[in-house]
Amino acid sequence: MLENHAGQTVLTERNEFQPLYFKDSLDIINPHGCIGVVTLWSQREWVIRRFKECGLDLAPESSPIAVFGNLYGNGLKHLIVNLLYNPQITHLVVCGNNRSGSLQEMEGFFKDGVEVHETLGVRHNRVIGTNRLIDVRLSPGLFKRPPQVVSLGDVAGVDFDKRLRAFFHFPFQIAQDEIPERIKIELTEPEVASFPCNHRGFTIIKNTPLEAWKELIFCLHRFAPVVNLGPRKGCRKELQNVKVVVERPAEEPAGILVKYGFDIEAFHQYQERLLSAELRADEPYNYGNRINAYFGVDAISVCIGKLRANSQDRGAFISLWDGRSDLTSDVSTPCMVSIFLRVFEGSLTLTATFRVHNAVDAWLQNFYGLIRLQEVICRAIDVPSGAITVISHSVGTNTADYERVLGVIKEKEKRFEFSPDPHGQFSISVEEGVIIVKHLYEGNVINQYMSKKAERIQYELKRDRAISDIGHAIYIGRQLERAESCLLSGKPFVVS
Repeated sequence: MLENHAGQTVLTERNEFQPLYFKDSLDIINPHGCIGVVTLWSQREWVIRRFKECGLDLAPESSPIAVFGNLYGNGLKHLIVNLLYNPQITHLVVCGNNRSGSLQEMEGFFKDGVEVHETLGVRHNRVIGTNRLIDVRLSPGLFKRPPQVVSLGDVAGVDFDKRLRAFFHFPFQIAQDEIPERIKIELTEPEVASFPCNHRGFTIIKNTPLEAWKELIFCLHRFAPVVNLGPRKGCRKELQNVKVVVERPAEEPAGILVKYGFDIEAFHQYQERLLSAELRADEPYNYGNRINAYFGVDAISVCIGKLRANSQDRGAFISLWDGRSDLTSDVSTPCMVSIFLRVFEGSLTLTATFRVHNAVDAWLQNFYGLIRLQEVICRAIDVPSGAITVISHSVGTNTADYERVLGVIKEKEKRFEFSPDPHGQFSISVEEGVIIVKHLYEGNVINQYMSKKAERIQYELKRDRAISDIGHAIYIGRQLERAESCLLSGKPFVVS
């Protein structure tokens, strides 16, 4: 046992802190300490600096603090596994920006426990009272001595310094023989494979945001190769330059969204943040600030003015990327980098470009933010809303968080969907010794193809990009083959 100058007891070498996950994303202070500090969505470096300013002992040989770590997105399960493997951690001190409800999910895990929850055919454990899904093997019952969760509030809040010093004023005693054995749980990653394709050639067109998201998840699952982004980011399934068009962007029922693990109230909060210029001291950036204040201009108001003055103005373009600082920054930089607004065919369309995109957790939330932004501008210029397009230069899924992906895939594999080809329809007939294919759009013939050979018509249709839907193309191919067969045999041709 070791004792520091404050009379606080720390651990011997054989019980040093050894994380199983995200080692390179943690700041280990004293590997023999017994306190973990969770900074939620606040930058670890910023919180550590605040601790130093408050006079906390952060010396590697004497500090009671073992580690500082964030709790973003779906990191709760990794935190739990790390704690099970390091039972010498007796306290979790939570202080930071509770932006996504991570604090309540972590507190709920230890206080209220978990319940079995099945979504889209996949069994999970869900933290009671929340929507947080974790590995079905993880539960608070695994802890022989759960760590005590102590929330000191927002690190930027009033009286934080006082609360911090008051907590660390007391010694932290831990007897060596009271430390439980390590429990090692490896979070399994499902085996994933990708089918051959052009990894930069995907365009998805759907009517609703949720249907578009599900198609995006399917394309990533089936076609994206696994890439290793290094020790901090790990493995991803990634596609490049994916374009998703949603023709009728609108809010969907909360009951449908929750089926896929989404919370409409969280989306509403995100929408409000996107319209706010506020930037907290512990945030490297946020979209609302970049749009509404960062460059010294309220971009939303300026774009409204442009479009009011000239509805055909193509200068309503908002950039969120600051090349002066973002290119050289060592901290987080904006994923969404631009927004283009255009009144086209009588409605306001919006195109957003993302540098990188988390398809599972962030894509739909980001899209709902864009819906709200579009609504605000539509009301201001008195123009109906049109399609929203999202272009993602790098979009991917974390292979360590694949349960929801597999649920979407299983659902899609059970359904056969039909959607009309936006390029039009075709009528096929055999007349006077030739195959005749008429290209129809809204009841009008816009082109005609004639030949004795189905193959020639096939190549002409391809040349003219007359068909956009692969299912439609397969159907037309079947009918052309039958028409040529009937032409050769003399039998009458009837479209089946």
